[in-house]
Amino acid sequence: MKLANLHSNAVDYPKSGQPVALNSIPRLKSRIKPDWNAPETVDISSGNFYESTRAIGRLFRAIDLPIEHGSDPHRKRVQVQNHNRQLEGLEDALNNFNLADAREDYLFAVVEVYVREFIDTNWTHDQEEVASVSQLFTRYASELRGICASSNLSHTRSALISEEEAMVGTIAQKSSQPRKRKDMMAKLRESTDVLVRGIREELGEGVSTAYLKRAWMAWELSITQTQRKEFGAQSFGWVALGAIFDAIRELKESDDN
Repeated sequence: MKLANLHSNAVDYPKSGQPVALNSIPRLKSRIKPDWNAPETVDISSGNFYESTRAIGRLFRAIDLPIEHGSDPHRKRVQVQNHNRQLEGLEDALNNFNLADAREDYLFAVVEVYVREFIDTNWTHDQEEVASVSQLFTRYASELRGICASSNLSHTRSALISEEEAMVGTIAQKSSQPRKRKDMMAKLRESTDVLVRGIREELGEGVSTAYLKRAWMAWELSITQTQRKEFGAQSFGWVALGAIFDAIRELKESDDN
């Protein structure tokens, strides 16, 4: 409450002409700060930080991200190894959907039954449409790779952040410049949002039935490409799945009208 009042007085200074006296500002009880408040690349065992027992302290210690280093080969190998370990949980969570084996997956079967209410999922695909959707995936994967390359905090130009990081809009890497990482994460989310919107718009050309067919073809293509371990295939599948639901919504709304 005292800090709030002092802040209010400081804001009113241009009007009141009364500055806040520096000696009235409460001092910290100790110079030692909680570990969660430490800069990312600072050694918290230096004696300037203590182990916080609060929830924020426990969450802070539960996360162990790799640190951005220079060009030292050994450090770079350690960085990559730590980065891969850190992403295992995220990657496993995304793969729980079992996209690679989606045709035997329960969720795939449920979606297919739902889609069959509007179109025949076993129709003979038009080769031009297949080529069009295939080119759409190629474009998506290429642009996503470029986004991942430009969003990397490492000094290595050829390094990429993972598809999983791009998909959830984060950069799982410590840096001595957290403001820079925050700005890059904002650009990452903006870039991926523009990319996904563009892909969805191209899938959505034409009437809703054509939209649903193209979205379903994109979904099937993503399964094939995921089985081949193609970069971008996993997230492209989620984009296609979102398009499927969007097309079905449009069809149901048109039926209601």
